[in-house]
Amino acid sequence: MRRTEMDRAMITRRHFFQGLIGASTFAFIGSLLSACGSNQEPTRTTVPSTPAFTPATGTSPSPTAVPSPTSAATPTAVPTISRTRKLKMRVALATEEAGNFIAVEKGFFKDVGLDVELVTTQGTPGEVIPLVAVGQLDLFSGAIQAALVNARTQGVEVTIVAGEGALRRGNVFHAYAVTKQLYDQGVRSVSDLRGRTLAMPSDAGIDLLELKKVLESGSLTLDDVKLQLIRLPDMPTALQNGAVEAAELVEPYATIATKQLDAAVPIVAGDAIVDIVGDNFPISVIVVGPPMLKDPALLEAFLVGYLRGARYYLQALKDPAVRAEVVAILKNRTPLKDDKLYEQMTWPGVSADGTFDIAKLEEAQQLWKQRGKIQQTVPVDQLVDFRFVTNAAKQI
Repeated sequence: MRRTEMDRAMITRRHFFQGLIGASTFAFIGSLLSACGSNQEPTRTTVPSTPAFTPATGTSPSPTAVPSPTSAATPTAVPTISRTRKLKMRVALATEEAGNFIAVEKGFFKDVGLDVELVTTQGTPGEVIPLVAVGQLDLFSGAIQAALVNARTQGVEVTIVAGEGALRRGNVFHAYAVTKQLYDQGVRSVSDLRGRTLAMPSDAGIDLLELKKVLESGSLTLDDVKLQLIRLPDMPTALQNGAVEAAELVEPYATIATKQLDAAVPIVAGDAIVDIVGDNFPISVIVVGPPMLKDPALLEAFLVGYLRGARYYLQALKDPAVRAEVVAILKNRTPLKDDKLYEQMTWPGVSADGTFDIAKLEEAQQLWKQRGKIQQTVPVDQLVDFRFVTNAAKQI
């Protein structure tokens, strides 16, 4: 298992958990780590990262705040927090997490009595879940993974409380592309992918269901392609040097590969993907553990701040002035520093009310079980609880 930044600050994970919760509980966490991480991280192909998306050194200055639009005004009624509460949230530094970044920098969390620290880590959900389970982290944000189901089957109450990034009509930030060389040779449709090597960031996430549906649109199955697991930042270079023949690309890497490097050509992109997989297809979510679930006022206060941030982001898709401010926030909070990329890329869709089509989780679980990523399925109402975000939305 790879070490996260949080792990590196300690001598060993064993010492950390023993000091935090005792040796007997550590035995449980150890088994949970094994269960959550099971089948999550097969061997990946590593290629040089694309230079066009290299994190800048040093700390970027915080953008200058401007007055919030009317729709993002301070809620008239918010959950009561008797004192300022500090929360730690793991984020993956993806653009679809913009609601959290905006809520921190615009003061939306402070408005509801929260001091939210956004913790960056390269850890997988399987590595982060145990930290949320014991309260070392309060929340985490990231892609929907089979690790959530594995944790639930181990009796750990990690729960999805809100949706973040989603494939929404007009804002589809995924694309399926082939190398420019293959495209020039006539590989221009999904059905032409039979026998080809296709790069994916994970074979245990909900985007595997997305790929399955895309392949079925060309009368193919997952077994008709050769899946190669590659980190998202490495995909443009992998396409450029021929390490893979096709890829599921996520922005901004889709733009880097197809426009900046001219290394690939999309064969399915934009709303054509929504036509295949359905609108509001969930990609990333906010997850909490038992400590947050047992404090509804605290959780709802967080979600009020988050939703205000998410809606401010959605305004940026229409209002150039707000867009400029959100770009400044994203440049400050994520590795994406290139203004030209923000102009060229498709900005991710985000749910305005924090909900999504939960039926997709049923389908994803069946697929994960079929492919050995989980041993058993879990009822969706045990994985997802929208009560808190629904209550939060009413208070904005």
